[in-house]
Amino acid sequence: MRPDPIAALTGALSNRPYPSGIGLPGTGAKFTTSGAVEIWKGNTFVCHVTRPSDAYAALVELQEGMRCGPFGPLFTWLPAPSFHMTLFQGMSPGKQGSPDWPQGLSGDASRDAITAELLQRTRGIVLPDFAIRATDLFCGNSLTVTGRDAAAEQRLRDARVTLRDATRMVPGDFDTYVFHITLGYRVAWLSDPTARALVEFSNALYADFAPRLQDVPLERCAFCTFDSMHHFEPVAVL
Repeated sequence: MRPDPIAALTGALSNRPYPSGIGLPGTGAKFTTSGAVEIWKGNTFVCHVTRPSDAYAALVELQEGMRCGPFGPLFTWLPAPSFHMTLFQGMSPGKQGSPDWPQGLSGDASRDAITAELLQRTRGIVLPDFAIRATDLFCGNSLTVTGRDAAAEQRLRDARVTLRDATRMVPGDFDTYVFHITLGYRVAWLSDPTARALVEFSNALYADFAPRLQDVPLERCAFCTFDSMHHFEPVAVL
């Protein structure tokens, strides 16, 4: 489940000076505090939102509604072609020595070396197509999604088990992971009044687009590499 949105927006749930993924230039964050994209190399298993589709168009319009609204400057927004649902997070910076890191690989292994190894570990895996729907727009920047029905949700969860076992990576949030499509990243913590106003605006905007987001078509799951959050390059389709 998602945390309380007000607590998430104000930083009440964090001891960091900035929201997740945000930092001063050159400190290893995904984006700077001014919203500039940083080099942040890794790999991941994602399903891009299918283009063209009405759901994709709705996501573009929903993002534009937030971007052009009163709270748009509080975020750094992602390019629409990058819109995807992460099925299973692969290797990312700063995870060395944790269960999130592929077992059997040294902490100083390069992204490309890890990519090659994960390709071998997942070779022969064929995942099903996934059917998802949106449930809300969390904090103005993250579309919460779930399986379109109970069977579809189970297929998503089963696929994560398959990838966990094959990659030998155990994310800390494995059992509680919330599927989502990220539209942007918040660059600073907000005051309580601003957070409440943003949530009200976000909820109202989402209500306008919700009917068009009850069947979000996805491309087949792809193992991708990335150098930043602006582009995910497919390496293999599962």
